[in-house]
Amino acid sequence: MIGLRTLLQFALLACSTRAGWFSRGGTEKADTKNAAQTPPAPDVAGEMTKAPPPPPVEELAAADRDHTCAAGLVFDVYKNGASADPVRVEMSGGQCETVAAFEAAVSRAVCEHQAACHVRDGAGRRVRRCSELSFNSAQPGVQPGLIPRAYGVKRDMRWVFPTEHVGFERYLPHLQITLTTLAEEPRLFALDNFLTEDDASQLIEDALAIRDDEHKLTRSSVGAKGYTVSSTRTSENAWVKDTKTAMRMKRRAFELLGFDHYDERMADGLQVLRYNNTNGYAAHKDYLDRPRGLSREAMEPSLGGANRLATVFLYLSDVKHGGQTVFPHAPRPSQASDLEALESRPLNDEVIALRDAQVSSDKYSWEPRLINECYTKLAAAPKKGRAILFYSQHPDGTLDQMATHGGCPVLSGTKWASNLWIWNKAMPFGSSRFQSKDDDSGDSSGVNIEGSTTGSAAEVFWVGGGGEEAPMGTVSPGDNLRLNSFVGHSFVARRNGAEVARYTVARGAEAWAVPA
Repeated sequence: MIGLRTLLQFALLACSTRAGWFSRGGTEKADTKNAAQTPPAPDVAGEMTKAPPPPPVEELAAADRDHTCAAGLVFDVYKNGASADPVRVEMSGGQCETVAAFEAAVSRAVCEHQAACHVRDGAGRRVRRCSELSFNSAQPGVQPGLIPRAYGVKRDMRWVFPTEHVGFERYLPHLQITLTTLAEEPRLFALDNFLTEDDASQLIEDALAIRDDEHKLTRSSVGAKGYTVSSTRTSENAWVKDTKTAMRMKRRAFELLGFDHYDERMADGLQVLRYNNTNGYAAHKDYLDRPRGLSREAMEPSLGGANRLATVFLYLSDVKHGGQTVFPHAPRPSQASDLEALESRPLNDEVIALRDAQVSSDKYSWEPRLINECYTKLAAAPKKGRAILFYSQHPDGTLDQMATHGGCPVLSGTKWASNLWIWNKAMPFGSSRFQSKDDDSGDSSGVNIEGSTTGSAAEVFWVGGGGEEAPMGTVSPGDNLRLNSFVGHSFVARRNGAEVARYTVARGAEAWAVPA
């Protein structure tokens, strides 16, 4: 006689088998018309649950894709950013669709306390019940394996993508982006379809069109505040503030990283860079050291503070030699020659000749050593329209020393690129980068403004000095819009294109109520 526990497990797995899950590891895509005759091995972790094997693949593919999970759901729960050691969870149909019960089950599995986690799927989207997890996990390319995967993210931490293995491809249906794992330490990914070649050309045009001294193309500085030139950074950069392309890239980066809302207080702006021949940037970290006067807790994410979480780096031009982004603490992966986004060429006579002819051989110079590492260590190769993502923080908020990286000196041609730095929380100090030149307040720190409304949703636009407008986001009842701006800057709110309110930032301002 079949035991009661076995019958219960079979019922709970019914939702999984009817949902049509099948292995989607690597680059394989589901073929619902010509499914293989041999079923894949079920993805079962450990001996805790001896579930019956799934039906053949052709039955899974043809089954009615019902994601209501009325009979319950069996799924695996992983820690944030983890690719191994899941906890198997079985939930009944009654519990599955209750948000509190679903989040509590995940929290108990990997976050220690009953209400300590919010839940994400393999694409970083927030899920609140079994039916959402069932539907999302069945989308091709979102996750490897048969069993749905939920990830518990502690409420004071940010979602971090799992790496799985070098070469693993993960598809994000909501953004139509494919992430390819280039390295596990540091956590480095190639982003396919984050931007187009037209976007790349437009960002260069936007940078060259800037005329004001604060933001136009000039010698790059280092640090988060002020203007400090260093011999270790020889590029030029411009700050593209609010053009349509720049705003779209910034919002896309926030969506990519799993943020629920776009928040200017957690973005450093979009920095467009030009590296001429021999220009580069010595190895450095993107996360920031604590400025004088700030407590350790203010800048340590693991202690609740704020720092740069991740970098989205955009390549805006092709470069024949040099211009890579190198991670000198990490070895070159053995799979480098199979991954287009990685540099796989050797440090050969051609490279050595270019190096010796163009950069100083002084023993104190950083360029020759970095060039050697660019052709022997982990390095992303520049290509117009390509983007990479790497994290400066571990999933627990500790800072990642392995994310130390450098901009390889250009040996042939010109490199155009762009930085997007995203913080885990609002930065604890203001930046003078976007201070209006006409502002005589004497205060270069940003002003945090929260827009709200009790009426219908309204689109908010920044208004430039010439009357041009750039979209900043939407404000709606219960969904406030957070902005970081400066005294004297102006915004307009519109409903169906008609202006309903205009707002100019004043000293001490904190809130803007858009009328109903």
